[in-house]
Amino acid sequence: MTESFQRKKIVLLGGGLASLTTAYELTSVLGWENLYEITIYQMGWRLGGKCASGRNMTKHSPFHEPDYRIQEHGLHIFLGFYENAFRMMKKCYDELGKDGPFSSIEDAFKPHNLIVLEEYIKDHWVNLYFDFPTNDLKPWEGGPIVSLWDHITTTLKFIEQTYSDINLGKPDSPKESNQLLSWIISTVEQLELGVEICQFLSEELLIYFPEQIISSLLNNPEFVWSELENLATYLINPKNQKLISEEILIKIAYNFAVSLRGHPKTHRKEHHQLILKLLDKFQQTIGKLLDFELEQDDDTVWRLRLIDLAMANIRGLFIDEVIYHRCLPDLDRYDYRDWLHKHGAREASVNSAFIRVLYDLVYAFPEGNTANPQLGAGTAIRILTTMIFQYNGSIMWKMQGAMGDVVITPLYQLLKRRGVKFEFFHKVKQLHLNEAQNGIERITLERQVNLKNPAQEYNPLIKVKQLLCWPSEPLYEQINPEEARQLQAENINLESNWSPWQNVETIELNSTKGDFDIVVLGISIAALPPICEELLQVDPQKNPAAQRWHDMFAHIKTVTTQGGQLWLKPTLSQLGWQGSSPVLGAYVEPLDVYADMSDLIPKENWSSEHYPYNCAYFTGVIPDPGIPPTTDYDFPSREQEKIKQQTIYFMENYIGHLWANATTPENPQGLNWDLLVDYKNQQGVERLDSQYWRINIDPSERYILSVPNSTQYRLKTDESGFNNLYLAGDWIDNGYNSGAVEPTVISGMQATRAILEQKFNIKYSKKIIREWDDWI
Repeated sequence: MTESFQRKKIVLLGGGLASLTTAYELTSVLGWENLYEITIYQMGWRLGGKCASGRNMTKHSPFHEPDYRIQEHGLHIFLGFYENAFRMMKKCYDELGKDGPFSSIEDAFKPHNLIVLEEYIKDHWVNLYFDFPTNDLKPWEGGPIVSLWDHITTTLKFIEQTYSDINLGKPDSPKESNQLLSWIISTVEQLELGVEICQFLSEELLIYFPEQIISSLLNNPEFVWSELENLATYLINPKNQKLISEEILIKIAYNFAVSLRGHPKTHRKEHHQLILKLLDKFQQTIGKLLDFELEQDDDTVWRLRLIDLAMANIRGLFIDEVIYHRCLPDLDRYDYRDWLHKHGAREASVNSAFIRVLYDLVYAFPEGNTANPQLGAGTAIRILTTMIFQYNGSIMWKMQGAMGDVVITPLYQLLKRRGVKFEFFHKVKQLHLNEAQNGIERITLERQVNLKNPAQEYNPLIKVKQLLCWPSEPLYEQINPEEARQLQAENINLESNWSPWQNVETIELNSTKGDFDIVVLGISIAALPPICEELLQVDPQKNPAAQRWHDMFAHIKTVTTQGGQLWLKPTLSQLGWQGSSPVLGAYVEPLDVYADMSDLIPKENWSSEHYPYNCAYFTGVIPDPGIPPTTDYDFPSREQEKIKQQTIYFMENYIGHLWANATTPENPQGLNWDLLVDYKNQQGVERLDSQYWRINIDPSERYILSVPNSTQYRLKTDESGFNNLYLAGDWIDNGYNSGAVEPTVISGMQATRAILEQKFNIKYSKKIIREWDDWI
């Protein structure tokens, strides 16, 4: 490298997880500091974006220091398939060593296996407990990638086991079955057939075959597959119901599927047609049982619904030929529930907890309308197959602190150590194009405050019980005293889109003056239209990118969400919850998700006089109020009051099912408000004001949806249409395409790969796990 080489300047706009991942990956390249320098611009006083958290800084009295309670944007839990995210955090903790917030990643994340679903059966709520088994894998090390065909065979086995648990469909004659078993074994020994048929006629399949079928197989073994149609016809013939149980049918389908080797494209279609015929017959039996739900016990009903859904999933993957063409995104033209209907699932099954919880997980309610859930079928299948069938260690991993403490702080510390620059209190206003309209020439930002000591950088962290944390408000002692007093007196929120605060300076970064060379846009999509105004007005004869941006903004939807936290005096068992600590979903809308997070209380700073023994998190969507003009300063407080009233209604009408002992004699379904911890000792419902309830209405906080017919309009990281602009976030086409930590991390890795290979001719060496459909 010559001495005249000038390092390129990379600016990352927005300090969310996508930008932090991009900075981490860029600075993980050996010798990066000789190639480029990196600056991150962030509005307000903290990093993390939708993953940000804060610590309450309120002093409750002259005798009580702040409780430093955790205040999250919502419920954040890592899933066991988050391999890219976990690997990044593992390396981050290893590099920080003793300077990190935890001594190791094993200390920072703990496994969680119990998921509880709320099913409404026969006019009452039923708790369905799913204690997922652990395995020996670690998410920061990962395991084998499971193919879509593996998923199909696993699902078939799951159907068999679930149906067996119902204790139906036993063979009528054990004596006859034993005779048939011996006869099958001797028959198989005579046939010179391939391994598929040997598997197909395994010892476990107690099937009686008529003489003409056996004769045909013996006389024409080379054409054995042509007889599969006859075999299937016999197996599903009503005359044989006494010889062939429903459980046998699903056993055949499973064993035969396992026997097939290679990619499904190499299978003969007769193979799959036989499996479908067996499933069709089995599904008829399930359908008849579901028709008479009122005659079944609750346990049988939910198992039948689950089987019905699993069958529809498998049928759909066959019939829509996903298994041949690796085209999950093509299914995103359907809503997942409609797709399940299309492939035979019953209405009760489609509306069951097993589907509702998936929509709840990704807030799949456009405009916050819980009566109109929408989720692309391909995305839904990808989420299910990875979350349930490909987790490492445990299905969930709980952070042992706030997400800001456990994830954002170590990333910030490491990036600072490596030499990344952070500019807090800088709000991005607009991107400006060059004359050719093919690149970003200027960036306009506004600096929100002056620091008390301009020569020093803002230090954003506080220490709580040896953890470095992000405060829930700016550290005013570092801000110009006059401005700090005004901010506090007027209760100004520097993170709000509707703040009346007058920013102190307009700043313009100019690429022609050497201020930057490469831009990574890591701000979430709902905040981008005003920032990208010039990009939307590009002359199509100069650059066709404008139409792609218009299409993206028109089709990628977002929704407003809420996250609430309650601190209560009793323990979980004293509240009346039966069982261990749950993560619960599919309950009453809109607060459909609840999690016990009491393990975080020791990480807070409660006094003995007001110590809580339980902490509960709730989350869900809110009716979408839209994005009014930035001058509507009262908008946040109006919406907060609406949600407060909704929360009160929920607590007074639905909490009794979860916490039977937390109610009052006058209202057995309503919360006893006196159980809430409150320093002010307010009375009744007023104690709710002492808790924490957040509405995520700011454009950059809105949750990214995966609605049908939207996937094809997402832009990849290097598809901005402008030669120095890269995109990062869960809103881009990152291959996973849902709002979550893992796709966000993937997007940052993709941005890094594109920048390195296109701007520096450096090959990106890391494998991005499950990036596209290559795992299918």
